[in-house]
Amino acid sequence: MGLTQTIPNSSSSGSAFAPARVWFLQPEVHHYRLPVLDSVQARGRADDAYEITVLGGLDARGHCIGGGMREYVRSCPLVQSNKFGVSTARWPSFEGMFTQEKPDVLVMLGNPRIRQCWTLPKLARSMGVPVVGWSKVHSYSRLAWASNLIKPRFFNRFDTMIVYGESARKELMGFGISGDHVFVAQNTIDTRHIFTDADRISARGRELRKQAGMDGKRIMLCIGRMDPEKRHQDLLDAWPRLREADPDLRLVIVSGGPMLHEIRAKAHALDPTGILLTGRVPEGDDYAWISTCDLGIYPGAIGLAINISLAFGKPTIIANELGSDSEILEHGITGWRYKRGDLNAMVTTIQSVLRDRTATEVVCQRARALMRDRVTIDNMTAKIDSAVRLALSMRGRPS
Repeated sequence: MGLTQTIPNSSSSGSAFAPARVWFLQPEVHHYRLPVLDSVQARGRADDAYEITVLGGLDARGHCIGGGMREYVRSCPLVQSNKFGVSTARWPSFEGMFTQEKPDVLVMLGNPRIRQCWTLPKLARSMGVPVVGWSKVHSYSRLAWASNLIKPRFFNRFDTMIVYGESARKELMGFGISGDHVFVAQNTIDTRHIFTDADRISARGRELRKQAGMDGKRIMLCIGRMDPEKRHQDLLDAWPRLREADPDLRLVIVSGGPMLHEIRAKAHALDPTGILLTGRVPEGDDYAWISTCDLGIYPGAIGLAINISLAFGKPTIIANELGSDSEILEHGITGWRYKRGDLNAMVTTIQSVLRDRTATEVVCQRARALMRDRVTIDNMTAKIDSAVRLALSMRGRPS
């Protein structure tokens, strides 16, 4: 939008003006979001429009979750508590910091299950501070039916919205929110080095394959936190049929989580030589495992691992779930979908993809081009920047 707005500088630097101050409030500040935040900061600084401050939970060392730190990151943990059997979460120190320092724009998580996500927009607007909501909008949790009843009231509290896909934008427009105030920042992580540093990543992948004794085998890979919603059990239930049809096929599951020990025990009892559970892996080894696999499978609660899989040009199969995270995978165009929980459909799809290499390669190259050219950090941060600049134009509006 080309908007440059400054505010009087109250610092001792001697300058008459300073960039606007934009606060990003998150539950936790994760390392994989730093490239996105770095890019947003660079866009704001390019014309002195704004500077960002990111507030959220950090690790025990005061670093971002997963490692790394930036000068614009401040600790503001989201504290979980349980009283009378009711679980709640809140940023206990935030209101005090917010009212005392009064930034020019607040960009915050839009989660209707957190009470402060209802009250902070009202507080901010009473102070003339516009609020940008950042949300997936959709939900697949056990309480999704309840959140659908309150979404219209909740999301209309925000001045603008950042969402992860077109499906979320359409949902918000159905609540009466103007499409001009909804910015689709297609969700991704930094896949740029997949295209610039592929040889090094692939070499590490071959090393991991060799260490696991899987040279000459075909690897079916699943990466995802060990939660019930990820449906790792579906893979184990389908595995005997897949292994019988292809004795050279191996299943590798990468990640940790609350169900790791349970899934590992079942996998060992089922097929101790054909299934490998790695647990959590060092930084970069998730990319390396994907680079060396022959197929990626994601049976539930689709996350950002599919972005990596598609960027590497790997055959990628997901459960057919609606939502912005998964909409980049179109069946037969950039990957394959099957009905979630339908093990027959899962097995048939996997076997078909592995068998028809010519058709599979066409789909994989199309997916790789999508991740190289469209679903990128630059495009994501351009939309976030646009939402911030629109919010800046709203400063000082009365409640």
